[in-house]
Amino acid sequence: MVLRLRPPFKLHPILAPRRISVRTARLMSALALFFLLLSSCATAAQKPARTIADLPPEAQSGILAAIARSGSRFPASLQRRPANPPPTDGPWVQLAQPVGSADQLGYLYGTSVAVSGNIVVVGQVASALVFVKPTSGAWNNLTQSAVLLPSDSGTTDSFAASVAISGNTIVVGSPPYLFCGTCDAGKAYVYVEPTGGWSGTLTETAQLTASDGINDAGLGSSVGIAGNTVVVGAPGETPAGAAYVFVEPASGWISATQTAKLTSSDGATGDAFGTSVSVSGNTIVAGAPTATVNGSHTGAAYVFVEPVSGWANATQTAKLTASDGASNDYLGFSVAISGSTVVAGAPYATGTSAGTGSSYLFVKPAGNWVNSNQTAKLTAPDGQSGDAFGSAVAIWNNTAVVGAPERSPGPLNFRGYPPWWREGGAYVFARSGSGWTHPSVQVVNGADARNDDLLGASVGISGDLIVAGAPYLGKYLGGAFVFTKP
Repeated sequence: MVLRLRPPFKLHPILAPRRISVRTARLMSALALFFLLLSSCATAAQKPARTIADLPPEAQSGILAAIARSGSRFPASLQRRPANPPPTDGPWVQLAQPVGSADQLGYLYGTSVAVSGNIVVVGQVASALVFVKPTSGAWNNLTQSAVLLPSDSGTTDSFAASVAISGNTIVVGSPPYLFCGTCDAGKAYVYVEPTGGWSGTLTETAQLTASDGINDAGLGSSVGIAGNTVVVGAPGETPAGAAYVFVEPASGWISATQTAKLTSSDGATGDAFGTSVSVSGNTIVAGAPTATVNGSHTGAAYVFVEPVSGWANATQTAKLTASDGASNDYLGFSVAISGSTVVAGAPYATGTSAGTGSSYLFVKPAGNWVNSNQTAKLTAPDGQSGDAFGSAVAIWNNTAVVGAPERSPGPLNFRGYPPWWREGGAYVFARSGSGWTHPSVQVVNGADARNDDLLGASVGISGDLIVAGAPYLGKYLGGAFVFTKP
């Protein structure tokens, strides 16, 4: 198995040239020395240093001298001080931190997450772990119930790059690894809960593939499921990307090609349509983060409503865009739908300030979905440039969750450095009254999430449970956190 350190945001090759932060080679050398000294001091003292100020004076001097010689400054995101205090007061509290058994500890655990009822699914490199709340016990006693594996795993697969769950069925996406170029189209795997429950090591019930998939289409980069309907994104499909719909046969899931292929009527090469997908009832939404709107690559989300006769090849019912969209906002990088409400993330858009990221809410009009701008815009009250707010989104009825995996909380220390660089966070928005204009907001993060953990790279919600992935926690081993509203 080739270890593929896939970006936690499920970035497709078409989007890869854009980076959230850019560092010079000399600055990278200085940072490398910084972390080397941190590691050395932690080994000696058996207590890891968290900031430069925690280090011995001689170590501080060496680091500062190296930075001075580099001729570079830390990125703007590392020089910032929050203008507003983070919205930490609220009902949501950390409930559990599900961890796999010792023999299942892998890499980038938390790259993908999903939750439904009393079941949590967490994806990592090459496998997905299932956690079930004990029949007689609390969520904080979560232990791994099952391990999901593909029966035909290849060396170029990114199995568990995406996961979704509905009832007793789990879908796991397995696109080809990033920049493969000559790999197959990718696929998705369906797992149906066995009669005895989720337990042991399981291989798939069915494989879902595209009848017309091209090499490196990225099929499986995103997945969604609701009832007997599965949608799988293929952002690299020619020319603009696609989303494939699979409907469960009356006799149950079997390996099959698509029931329908969904595309955008105005799609252009490089739109990356299908980077994100979600389904609720008879409605599917797919994100195209580099789609053109008014002449700029601002991104968009496309809505598809199932015809009375059932799913068939089709273009969109409606195109959802941001009224204040700007080039390279990447609206549609993440999408989610619950009932008649869609939320779409734009991680590079202007939120509280330039480049903080935003998420847009769209509520279905009284008649049907039509081309429209947002009903409301969600932003982080303490957002700062480079937070990537909107990299992941989830919604359940009147509650939306937005991940900001590059969030660096806390005021700068006396030497001007952030205490928790890229710790990340997940913002919870609750609709107030009859609308989303002024929702209440709370940010949650893991009890042991610290530097460079990227919490919020993946998020999921079901009822009063929220799950957030932190795929870089513990030096890329990863982690997942469960939050509840008592």
